[in-house]
Order: sequence, then structure tokens, then C-alpha cells
Amino acid sequence: MSVLLTMIYSPSAYIHLLNLNFTHHVLPSMVEVTMVYAVGLLAGYLSGKLKKEKLKVEKVSSEMLELERQIAHDDRLRVLGQLSAGIAHEIRNPLAAIKSGISIIKSGKSNDQVIDILSSEIEHLDKFIDRFLQYARFGTDQKNHINLSHFMMELTELIKLAASRKHVQIKLTTNVPEDTCLDGDKNAIKQALLNIAINGMEACADKTDALVELAVDITETDIIFYISDNGHGVSEKNIQTIFEPFFTTKAEGTGLGLALASKIAREHGGKLSVENLEQGCCFTLQIKRGC
Repeated sequence: MSVLLTMIYSPSAYIHLLNLNFTHHVLPSMVEVTMVYAVGLLAGYLSGKLKKEKLKVEKVSSEMLELERQIAHDDRLRVLGQLSAGIAHEIRNPLAAIKSGISIIKSGKSNDQVIDILSSEIEHLDKFIDRFLQYARFGTDQKNHINLSHFMMELTELIKLAASRKHVQIKLTTNVPEDTCLDGDKNAIKQALLNIAINGMEACADKTDALVELAVDITETDIIFYISDNGHGVSEKNIQTIFEPFFTTKAEGTGLGLALASKIAREHGGKLSVENLEQGCCFTLQIKRGC
């Protein structure tokens, strides 16, 4: 490498060395040759080192990609394990009750209470399967242009109906400009917000002044829904896992309501988050606006 660089960058040095009649040029030429050789050696060394470093980087990159694939694989297995455990739990308990009820009926000791229990457990199973299928579906193909004002009128009626059944007060701050809209699956977004509202109602149901508030904020790029309650809030240990499927602190909960709401938010390019308030907590659903 150094010889090649010398010949390329300083051919005059060789000419002067060969022409011994011009002795006053020999010493400078020798210095020039030596310097070029030094540069060539340095360039060769750096080139070799660069090549080695490149190979190291490629090896590390390959190892990192393999590690990422392994982590993704492990995460999928972990999620699959959680789903399997959740499904087994949600199905096994009703099936055990149904099995016991059938045994009682077979023994001839059936009564209305047994029939009611069987009906309740079957309804629980049906609701769970419906929720799970909603969560498991791949994306949404029903995205349309949604008028936000009309959407909020429909949503508030559903929330009011649910609140009346649970004896919870509702405060609505949902006045929006008539021309505001969003793009998405109207029923899915409505389901997400209703799930969050019902979760809030259940969180404060044991209070005499149970209250759930719904508000909307509109920015240049987003529509932000706030649903808050005056319940007991979310414990710090649960705040990171509250949107995972089958996570629930309720005896009768499936753990799919908030998981489904979070999934719907992601499918619409948005996000769902929660923060504790002085009393209760506030869920924030942020979705890109359409116009």
C-alpha cells in the first residue's frame, strides 16, 4: 500500500533519485519518499483497522437483530401464556358452576335458584366470548368520516343510560363545533369510550356521591377525550399493567374492557393513558382529528 501511494503521489521523487547529477535534489526527495511511505503505512494501518471495526459492527448488529427476534418471540410466548391463563380462568369458573347445576338437576333437586345460576353463568360466558372476539379481531375496516357533534350526542345517551343503571351521576362537557370530525370506526371508538366510562362508574360505585365526568378538547391535530371519576384511583403497581388483557381487580371483571379500549386507540393512531387525581383518576383517549 505504501509503495503504491508513493508511486502515485510522488513519482518525481524517483526521477530525482535516479538522476544523481542533481545531488542538491536527492536529500529533499529522500525526505519526500520517507514521508509518503509513512503516510502509506498509516493509511494501510487505518484501512485495516477500519475493516476490522466494520466487521465488529456488522457482527454486533447481527447479534442485536437476533436478540431482538428472540425478545419478540419471548414476548409473544409471554402474551400467549397470559391469554391462555386468562381464557382458562374466565371459562373454567362458569363451567364449574354449570357442571354443578347440571348435577343438581340430574339428581332431581332442581329449583328456580339453580336455573337462575345456570342462566347467569351462561350469560357470563357469552359476554366473555363476545369481549374476547372484539379484542382479538385484526384491526378495523369500518373507518369512515365521523361528525364529532353527532357522535358525542349518541355517546352521551349511552353513558347516561349506563349511569342510571349504576346510580352514578354524570357531568358532561361535550360542546364541540358542528364542523369538527374524525376518521375512524365509529362503533369501535364509541365502544372504547363507553368501556372507559363504565370502568369509572364501577370504580366509584360504592360512594354516595359517585361521579363520572366526560370532557372533550380539540386541538389542531387531535381530539382528546377525558373521562374521570371520583373513585379510589389506580395503585402505582397497577398503573403500568392496567391496559393488559385479563388484568382486573374486580371479582366479576373480565379484564378486557380497558385492554380493548387501548387496542382501539392504537388502531386509530392514538393512545390511551391514565393518571391519578386527588380523588379518583382520569383516562385520556387521544385520536387524530379528521377535519
